[in-house]
Amino acid sequence: MGEAHPVESWDFIVVGAGSAGCALAARLSESGAHRVLLVEAGEDDRWIWLRIPTGVARVLVGERAVWRFQTEPEPGLGGRTIFCPRGRVLGGTAGVNGMFWVWGYPAVFDAWRAAGNTGWGYDEVVPLLRRMEAYARGDPARRGRSGPLAVTAYAPRDPLTDAFLAACTQAGIPESTDYNADGCEGAGVMQFSTKRGLRWGVREGYLRPAMKRGNLRVLTGARATRVLLEGGRATGVEIRHGERLIALRAAREVALCAGAFQSPQLLELSGIGDARVLQRHGIEVKQPLPSVGENLRDHLQARVMFEARGLATLNDILPSFWKKARMALRYALFRDGLMSVPGATAHAYARLDPASAQPDVKLQLHHLTSPDERNPKRVLLDDFPGFSIGVVQQQPASRGSVHLRSADPFDAPEIRANFLSAEEDLRAVIEGVRLARRVAAQPALARFVVREVRPGPGSASDTELADYLRSTIFGSYHQVGTCRMGADADAVVDPRLRVRGVAGLRVADASVLPSIPASNTNAAAVLVGEKAAELMLADARSVA
Repeated sequence: MGEAHPVESWDFIVVGAGSAGCALAARLSESGAHRVLLVEAGEDDRWIWLRIPTGVARVLVGERAVWRFQTEPEPGLGGRTIFCPRGRVLGGTAGVNGMFWVWGYPAVFDAWRAAGNTGWGYDEVVPLLRRMEAYARGDPARRGRSGPLAVTAYAPRDPLTDAFLAACTQAGIPESTDYNADGCEGAGVMQFSTKRGLRWGVREGYLRPAMKRGNLRVLTGARATRVLLEGGRATGVEIRHGERLIALRAAREVALCAGAFQSPQLLELSGIGDARVLQRHGIEVKQPLPSVGENLRDHLQARVMFEARGLATLNDILPSFWKKARMALRYALFRDGLMSVPGATAHAYARLDPASAQPDVKLQLHHLTSPDERNPKRVLLDDFPGFSIGVVQQQPASRGSVHLRSADPFDAPEIRANFLSAEEDLRAVIEGVRLARRVAAQPALARFVVREVRPGPGSASDTELADYLRSTIFGSYHQVGTCRMGADADAVVDPRLRVRGVAGLRVADASVLPSIPASNTNAAAVLVGEKAAELMLADARSVA
């Protein structure tokens, strides 16, 4: 790959300009006291479909802005491989995601603190969550108003959204005017990281203002290949930039923010991980940490699909030039409506077990149906008006792993999610499907339903529903846990996000989260970046 060329030193090097990395680099550079380098493999892409919320469907079927990762064949899903895209642009996956803004469940954060993760309880992270956001409609006593990330609630309310929310209430799930302030309880219109109808993620909110500072440099098109280690300390990062292999030096710390797949991959490439994995690929063991790459968790989503009457849905809008033009005109004039969101407008948090500490499932309303929703080439829609209710189990017990496929840093990692390997996960999704059917059967929504299309009334038993789920369920792209944070000896990082046994190295992204904190994980990933900045700056002051 060529000779490594040493370059100038920085105080902090952040690898990965995603949700956590952008927030971390921006906060580290805020005072002007530290020289910060942010390294990103992707480019600063100004593609219009990365800004318009409905463009996410076009973005995800291509390769321009995403790493197109796939799991290995999943035994619990009949041997299917599951698409797991990750963002490859400034902003990372926050630049290609569904933009759903969800704080998380109080019970999950409190469970982390109870397990020894000091500083991660719900009451401790809420001030950071509020500092991150600017939500004009929220109660200023409970929500942030002046943070870098603009948050917008779906508007205006449409007949299908109103019917879904009313049906949830009729089914026993009360409506909430602000699910984030209410601890992710009840049903409500969704909140998005958008501003004036455009995506407003970490690139726009954190990184663009920070890039005006002279002490922050953003290096794009630069693929990290390993962390440089000397005497048990991280001293920098090796990157491939163009045709050159370059050694970047960090005087204080290196922070890996490459995500739940690529942060553990980078640790293993650097000789940090399970000795058996490293030796299998001929990598010298620098620091044995058997848990690197383990504890992978992700959400699956099932869809219950209905043919509709008396409603305009994306099924009939998108194929029609005039209906599509009318939707686009409304968007151009008011920056709202269905073009301002990625097809989903409302959701509901529900308990399958009344004794649960938090809701067990989330139901999510989508204004479309598809015979093959995750087609890798293009989005396929049914030729009749339709809507779907997505079912997402919130705390799956199934755990997987991410490990090196080879010692080549440009090889995609080997992802084994082990979806539905835990029996209780399948049972929860089956009951979630039945709950979605109960909601659709309520008077408020039933008047718009012609028939259930998928799985259809012929699928009623547990066995029939299990067969449907194993053949159609898909990933939600909410991967966490592969560099698990903890106070125990098996954790990869400690509660201050420091890699065990290696000085000067932290991991700060969703990979450190011990479990999935919310129905959607973008806000939690940004939170990790904010928290990491606090910890790193505090340590820098203590040794100044």
